[in-house]
Amino acid sequence: MKELLYDAAKKAGIELSDEQLNKFETYYEMLIEKNKVMNLTSITEMNDVVMKHFVDSISIKKYIDLSGKKIIDIGTGAGFPGIPLAIVFEDAQFTLMDSLNKRIQFLNEVIEAIELKNVETVHDRAEDLARKEGYREKYNYCVSRAVANMSTLLEYCIPFVKKGGKFISYKSGAVKEELEASVNAQKKLGCKYAECIEFTLPDTDISRTFVVFEKVNFTGKAYPRQAGKPKKNPL
Repeated sequence: MKELLYDAAKKAGIELSDEQLNKFETYYEMLIEKNKVMNLTSITEMNDVVMKHFVDSISIKKYIDLSGKKIIDIGTGAGFPGIPLAIVFEDAQFTLMDSLNKRIQFLNEVIEAIELKNVETVHDRAEDLARKEGYREKYNYCVSRAVANMSTLLEYCIPFVKKGGKFISYKSGAVKEELEASVNAQKKLGCKYAECIEFTLPDTDISRTFVVFEKVNFTGKAYPRQAGKPKKNPL
């Protein structure tokens, strides 16, 4: 696995050390083992995990430097992109949030096993956590690979971002329609679309996009709305 990951990351413009590769290998082994007893990922083939989870998560390193920054991963699930990013950005601080405590417990086991010193986990819902003082508008970056429409994701994520900070949404496929539909949400939440970074995973025809939004104003106290509303009734 390590050789495959090293080569794929290098083709994506990222050099991984032996220590980092060892951490990814342990993470992979723990993910596959835990996935036998709880649903963490439908992607389990080694090549697919390396490409679609690991390389996909860290590809942002080629385009955006998160070094020294404070980052929150909303809806982290099995730890993507948060854990891989924490491995490659050792001097950044990461908060991984998920609404399912079993997933958080798994992530804590991984963090301990691979000795990540730059990660904390939080069991909560985005709608609730974003109203807590220690988390609201405290982060330089918010990242998310969660599957939701852009307007819903913005309402979940933008409240965590400092003014001047950025939210980066990991997306597959076309994003033009979602972007157009999110204009109202951008205005209400105090952010604006900055750029789309399009790339293809190495040696595949899998196209991916980082959709970047900049926080230009403080988010009004009305947002995020109470649990369930951002998904049921997007802005």
